[in-house]
Amino acid sequence: MKPKVYIYGLCDVFYDGYYIKGLNEIFENIQFSVSKFPEFAQGTFAFIIEDDNGEVQNLIIDSKDSSQIDRKALEWCSVYGKVNYNIENLETSDKAKIIAIGPSFGIQIWNLLETVYHLVLNFSRFRDSISHKREFIANYWRQYKRFALKKYKNDLSSGNYVFFMNSIWKQEPETNKNRALFIESCKDNTKVSFEGGFAARKDGNNLGLDDLVYSERISLAVYLKKIKKSAFVFNTPAVLSCHGWKLAEFLALGKAIITTSHYNILPADLLDNKHVLYVNNSKDIKEAIDKLTTNVDLRRKLELESREYFNKYLAPQKVITRLLEKI
Repeated sequence: MKPKVYIYGLCDVFYDGYYIKGLNEIFENIQFSVSKFPEFAQGTFAFIIEDDNGEVQNLIIDSKDSSQIDRKALEWCSVYGKVNYNIENLETSDKAKIIAIGPSFGIQIWNLLETVYHLVLNFSRFRDSISHKREFIANYWRQYKRFALKKYKNDLSSGNYVFFMNSIWKQEPETNKNRALFIESCKDNTKVSFEGGFAARKDGNNLGLDDLVYSERISLAVYLKKIKKSAFVFNTPAVLSCHGWKLAEFLALGKAIITTSHYNILPADLLDNKHVLYVNNSKDIKEAIDKLTTNVDLRRKLELESREYFNKYLAPQKVITRLLEKI
């Protein structure tokens, strides 16, 4: 006999397919269920591990942008893995259960036939419990439209080509400001061949950043190809000061990363001049760009170390393993 794993059937397979992959890499007997769980909100990623002796462990992975804790989920579980882990929002008693697992990103875990199979099966089994049926269905399709994790690998970067594409957030002025500084610094540097800018907002209100908007709309495939080629990339906390998907993607791709400081805790510190280059202002950004366009050895070292960090702390199987070790 081998352990049985039950995944909460109303989970968000778009956001949390990453962790389903991690479970599939460790366990063989995995099922979706609703009856074995409390009445969690749709989108909660909860799972149960039941061993041969009937002993049960309850686990939660919270990948939400907010650093707030789901109190109901916390009370239910043995271990609570939190992407955006911030001790300022925790009571002392909470800390025993919660661990920082770092950022993840959307990946494809099922091919088209598998996606349709799981969608039809889970929708028919759990439809009476699904509060947002269109969202439930859409998330299976969104999962399929992403790339498999194996697509995120180290490719040889360019010497001076830099690509950047990011959103303008209405409620995140600091994020917008930092991204604008990076775009402007790249455009001002004669050694950099820059492409990109902000993606235009659908409502047409680009919050005064119209001069930095990139006119083209590009597919995910083109975006990934250009990021792989880019000599270096830029990261800054995004919505609600979260670890955005891009940080995890950049680490998986083994990119040389220029980044502002992180608000939330990582599973292990990203070290300045080892894993990333940290910046605080326009002057820092310009200096980091100069370093990475002139110092090939530094760029290659950052590329190797960023991928190594991903492999050690953020790969799906590693995240699940760390949760199991916490039990």
